[in-house]
Amino acid sequence: MDSLLKPPSLSKEQQQIYLALQDAVGSGITLQYPRAGANLSAFTVVDLDNDGEDEALVFYKKTSLTAMENGLRLSVLDQVKGEWMSVCDRPADGTEVERIVISPMGSEDSQNQIFVGYSGVDQSDKSLTVYRYSDSEVQQLFTAAYTMFDVADLDGDQAQELLVLGKLTENTSSSAAMYRLQNGTVKDNGKLDLRTGFTDFSQVQYGRLEDGTTGIYIDGAIGPSSLQTEVLHVQGETLAYVLADSDVVAKTNRSVGYLSMDLDEDGSVEIPVQEPFPGYGADSSDQVRLTRWLGVSGSQLQEKMRGYFSLNDGCMFLLPQSWYDKVTAVTDTLTGDIVFCRYDGEMNDHMTELLRYSVAQDTESQEERDTEGYQLLHTRGKASYYMKAAETDDPLAQPWQNLMVRFRFVQ
Repeated sequence: MDSLLKPPSLSKEQQQIYLALQDAVGSGITLQYPRAGANLSAFTVVDLDNDGEDEALVFYKKTSLTAMENGLRLSVLDQVKGEWMSVCDRPADGTEVERIVISPMGSEDSQNQIFVGYSGVDQSDKSLTVYRYSDSEVQQLFTAAYTMFDVADLDGDQAQELLVLGKLTENTSSSAAMYRLQNGTVKDNGKLDLRTGFTDFSQVQYGRLEDGTTGIYIDGAIGPSSLQTEVLHVQGETLAYVLADSDVVAKTNRSVGYLSMDLDEDGSVEIPVQEPFPGYGADSSDQVRLTRWLGVSGSQLQEKMRGYFSLNDGCMFLLPQSWYDKVTAVTDTLTGDIVFCRYDGEMNDHMTELLRYSVAQDTESQEERDTEGYQLLHTRGKASYYMKAAETDDPLAQPWQNLMVRFRFVQ
């Protein structure tokens, strides 16, 4: 088991940085890796001070500490005459590194700021610190508690703002706050209490709204198994609600895992909500779920597409519009296939089959699908995903070519 827990091997440049760090602070150190985010390396190598050359940001812990020392430290290394050397070393402002984002902020300068999310050992009590590196010093600009944060252009001004989300606690509502960098200072542009008591956040997505502003789609948990989406935008200088009221927000309620996305790649975001396909009782244990993708229209939600969405497979099938309310889906108990059938108001064993969606997990099953005329849609690992359009004269039937392009796969 120990071999599975070893940190990743270092590149040549990382090895050089690591040796330079050891020269500066001693060899009794352990590199610290961010737990989340796009940057999971112990080494963040990027131009931090706008001098045209890369610096390296490294977090580490000393293996021997006094009782008064904070174990986590951050070091900045720079290249001097082609050699890496430590130019700044200081205690970090937290216990564990949760996430690191390097990005400019504000429109006044293009220098990267350093956004570090810290957490406790159990990933509780998260705090965000924003640093600026210049003249061989790391300056703390800002710190705040957070549950999730992001750095993005929230208001379409071509400059990055900071979005900080806070979850519901005994003493505070769930909230969203926006910050701008002005005159070298991180300025608070107001906090907005969210109308749903989010106990955690799954993601933030951005998409164009009808009025031309940027929609901020916040997918948050409202319990152990449910998500809702609050949509905000920047109005004037502060965050504002887009959806009319909490009743509209509640219409986005669905199971955990069904995240908002730009499904049709039109620049706007859709929210997937589920209900049974036609013909199932609300409590039916064998029901196949229909997904409706909702878009924002003014301050309301409007259905844009319907389909089948398997989270386990990462597969979506968008129903032809002619199938709306006229087609249901059942599970073939022998093969596990999802079978789309004409629905005339009653579920029975004699419904006209229109399409099959199938997953084969091994070579034998794959060969069976190939022999039976299924068409391969996608592969991932050992799994292969297939469809088979039924040969029928039913007016709802469509050529396989038309149906195949309606499948989407996401990771």
